[in-house]
Amino acid sequence: MEQYDCVVVGAGPGGSVFARNAARKGLKTLMIEKESFPRYKACGGGLTLAVKNLLDFDYSFLIERKVGGVAFVSHDEAEIVSYPDSMPIEMIDRSEFDHYLARQAVSAGAVLIEKTKVVSVTESLDDVVIETQNGDAISALVAVGADGARSVVARAAGFDRGYGGIAIETELFPRDPGIVDEHGGHTVFGFGFIPTDGYGWIFPKKDHFSVGIGTGSARMPGLASMYRKFIERFDFLKDADEEQRRGWFIPYCKSSEIINTRRICLVGDSGHLVDPFSGEGIYHAILSGIIGADIVSEELGEKGYLSRQYSREIKKRIMRDFMFSRWCSEIYYKAPSYFYRKNRVIQALTRLARKEIQYKHVLNELRKAR
Repeated sequence: MEQYDCVVVGAGPGGSVFARNAARKGLKTLMIEKESFPRYKACGGGLTLAVKNLLDFDYSFLIERKVGGVAFVSHDEAEIVSYPDSMPIEMIDRSEFDHYLARQAVSAGAVLIEKTKVVSVTESLDDVVIETQNGDAISALVAVGADGARSVVARAAGFDRGYGGIAIETELFPRDPGIVDEHGGHTVFGFGFIPTDGYGWIFPKKDHFSVGIGTGSARMPGLASMYRKFIERFDFLKDADEEQRRGWFIPYCKSSEIINTRRICLVGDSGHLVDPFSGEGIYHAILSGIIGADIVSEELGEKGYLSRQYSREIKKRIMRDFMFSRWCSEIYYKAPSYFYRKNRVIQALTRLARKEIQYKHVLNELRKAR
């Protein structure tokens, strides 16, 4: 049986960043990815500017478009409210971005196995055994769950808490390529196209738009019809060729919970580290991967196993502010068109995206704007 210090299940942003940092700290690290790179990932593919502050390597060559503004629309209003210089986002293709992060981990010394599905994870006092569909068994001091909302690792650790919301996302290619440049200066967020908390989005990429709609509800009959009504709201999306329509679960963080055991820890979506207000997950996946690698390296060196320090640190640096995010959601989604017309609210959300402030400060602005 092969033995590693760390086996990371899933090579998305959180898993790859964990593996890279763990390998650089001298831990024998293996990543297991069920698909083959590059693989499509249903995601808007927008990175807040704060992401670059987390990574100590350059990914600028992967940026397809830098979007400097944001626009808002409601289903029952003709007016589109625009802010040309607010909420900047860098657009990437997740298949290329994730592949690059995985290569960074391999360059740091981690081993990557692709097209391999993990079927079971068994924790004992002294190690954790990971079994694959190929019949291989691998032993590790720590297993890292980075395998998304339906995490095999999370279930093995007893952290199968169900799912949060759901979304549909597609790639729309206009017949006229110039349309993307014409409408590529801002992202679009649409409200009221779905009957519960949620929104539609349009993210301009290099030659197409990533378009989707999502909700915080675990079930939403007719979501595909709501998505269609959303895109029909925009003339520039008419007759566009649709590719890669996918639905997926959004594992919103519901509360401050324990996300590690003696031999298992969870990063990113596996740990439900998705912003309850915005649905953003990439930033928190990367941050949790960094935090996780630091703590696992330290505790394996000192104790040989994990304490609750990782869960405490994630609660302090991520989950605690998510509590304020949920409160912001409860206020904002009662009257989104009222709030997105308030410049002070948009400026607060812009500063939040840069991680200059936290959700507790946004909450104050929402309360003042009422």
